[in-house]
Amino acid sequence: MKKILMAAMMTSISEVMETMFFLPIEFGEDESIAKLVKIISKPIACQLSFTGDAAGRLIFVAPKELTAEMAENFMGEPQDQLTDEHLFGTLTEMLNMVCGNALSKTKSKVPYSLGLPEMVTASQIDTNELFTVVETTESKMAIAVILDE
Repeated sequence: MKKILMAAMMTSISEVMETMFFLPIEFGEDESIAKLVKIISKPIACQLSFTGDAAGRLIFVAPKELTAEMAENFMGEPQDQLTDEHLFGTLTEMLNMVCGNALSKTKSKVPYSLGLPEMVTASQIDTNELFTVVETTESKMAIAVILDE
């Protein structure tokens, strides 16, 4: 199930990033959170829980600079006028769009429902979790699907 969800998430993140944030992406290797915090400057992260045929959460980690670019593209406001609240709102909205889009692409017997996106710190993420690196032309971010046992 994790492979099916991750494939749907990868398709969705590509669609959402290009359509809503005007950022084409490519996927890189899987990395641990410990390595990611070394390659992603000033990381901010958020997670979104879901339930349905499978239950778990989607975690997204991005550098603050890239999140500001996403917010600028999404909101049409110059970066110097954006607050941290705008950045967090943009990141959680992107996560909502990606997760909702991805879950709608998976066949399920039980309808999926989404929780509320929340900001997390790298220290709140299990160091053994692997994240798929998502590369834009100038930056890197990462996404992970974590299923409940």
